[in-house]
Amino acid sequence: MNKIGIVKGNVCSTTAMPSPDDVKTISKFVDVYIQSNAGMECGYSDNEYALEGCFIRDNSEDIIASADLILFQNPISEPIQPETKKIIVANIDVFKDHEQLKLFMHKNIDLYTFEAINDGTGNFKDKFVNFIRFHMGDPIQSEYIALFSRSRVLKNGEVVHKDLLD
Repeated sequence: MNKIGIVKGNVCSTTAMPSPDDVKTISKFVDVYIQSNAGMECGYSDNEYALEGCFIRDNSEDIIASADLILFQNPISEPIQPETKKIIVANIDVFKDHEQLKLFMHKNIDLYTFEAINDGTGNFKDKFVNFIRFHMGDPIQSEYIALFSRSRVLKNGEVVHKDLLD
C-alpha cells in the first residue's frame, strides 16, 4: 500500500478530515491524493494540501482508481466496483444504514467504519495515521491493532460482523 485517497463529502467534518498539517506526516511515507476542495468546508485549501506534498484530483473516480486506501467522509450514492483491492474507511453508520453497506459490497473492498475507528475519543486523525501504518506493516501499539480489527465491516466484500445482517 503506497497511495492514500481522500474523497470530498457534502459536509466537511473537522473530526474526520485530515488537515494539511496532518497529511504532512502521512505524505512522508505514502502518496496522498485529495479530491479538489475536499477540505474547503473545514477551511483548508487545495494549495495548502499541495504544499504538504498531496496530489489534488478533480473527481472521486480518479482517487478511487489511484488509491489503495480511501477515506470517504459522506455516504455514497452508487456502488463502488474497483478493479483492484481497496481498503476503505467510510464515515457512514453501516450498522443502521444497510443500503449504504450494500453499495460497498464488492470482492475488492475491505471496509472499515469511521465510527468504530473514531470510538468517540475525538482522536480520529491520530488513529487514521496509525491505521495507515498498520496497513503498511509498520509496528503500532497493540490497542490500535485490536481497534482496527474490530472496526472491519467487510472483508473481500463479505460481511465480517454477522449481526449486521439482522
